Amino acid sequence: MEFTGERIVPGSVDTDLLNEHICRYRFARLLVEEKVVLDVGSGVGYGSKILAETASSVLAVDVSEEAVRYSGEQYAAKNLEMAVGDGQELPLASNSVDVVVSFELIEHLQGQQAHLLEVSRVLKPDGLTVISTPNRIFYSQESNQANPFHTHEFDFREFLDFLKSVFSSVEIYFQNHIAGLIVGNPSLYREVATFLQEDVDDLQATSNFFVAVCAHGRQYQPSPGNFCLLPGSGNLLRERQLNIQRLEEDVARLDRALTRIQGEYEQRSSWALQLNRQVKSRDRSLMQLRAEFEDRSGWAEELSRQLEEKDKAILKLQSEFEDRTRWALEMETKLEAIKQSRLYKLASLLGLKLKA
Repeated sequence: MEFTGERIVPGSVDTDLLNEHICRYRFARLLVEEKVVLDVGSGVGYGSKILAETASSVLAVDVSEEAVRYSGEQYAAKNLEMAVGDGQELPLASNSVDVVVSFELIEHLQGQQAHLLEVSRVLKPDGLTVISTPNRIFYSQESNQANPFHTHEFDFREFLDFLKSVFSSVEIYFQNHIAGLIVGNPSLYREVATFLQEDVDDLQATSNFFVAVCAHGRQYQPSPGNFCLLPGSGNLLRERQLNIQRLEEDVARLDRALTRIQGEYEQRSSWALQLNRQVKSRDRSLMQLRAEFEDRSGWAEELSRQLEEKDKAILKLQSEFEDRTRWALEMETKLEAIKQSRLYKLASLLGLKLKA
């Protein structure tokens, strides 16, 4: 199953991240011996199987059909049942379970109050709820990062008030990473003696996660004590060396990327300079064409002016020609009249009669 960032998938995530989740389930395991347990928001089921090691029965509920199917394939156990269900509408009868485990679920839900009320509904009167959430101050504010799968995160006071709105007895534990050293041999069965040297200043603000144990009454509140997980993958020196190696690989990768980007920058710079030269050349050509255009425009205007003058001269000549033509016609008419008058006079003198 692919890790999308919403659900932890062992084998597909960083060991350190997986151990954060396993630690919470190992802590809850101390509280579920011979109990009927509901693990809501169970994801792929690795934690449900941890609970099933001591519980009488465990029902693992998750909204994802894919996660439930994967859980049945990878983490089956005879006292472990998987079901698809919504944390805001649990598929169980009221007062039916001894312990409800809800790890890293509440911050994903839109109906956070509805989920808490549903947990209270299915819980027996003397039952327990073990619920966890990331500390918003550490997880988001200080890192200046937002998880796209989270609807609302809590700081300590918000989380406490939220839980006390339903449960009268609430004890909040603080989950943190600590650097540890161990002297031992896993092949030799020995009880582990621990000495915890812890700085307890302002844990409400500095803790990575809050893990709360809630009950409907102080008399039902257990005292599991502090819990420390020593994962087999927690070799600090090896982890530090691996981190250094990963950082060196990241630096080398970034160096290669920088070299590639510098090469691309130089190519782009050369291309930009070439374009700049072409633009300047085009600008010069454009200025030359503009000057030629202005010359041609002046020449054309001068031709147009000369044509207008010639048109005016032609019109004037035409007018004069028409005047001369009319004058000539008038003169011709007058001459004809004179001729006729003289002919009539000559004919009269000669006694001749002219035809009209």
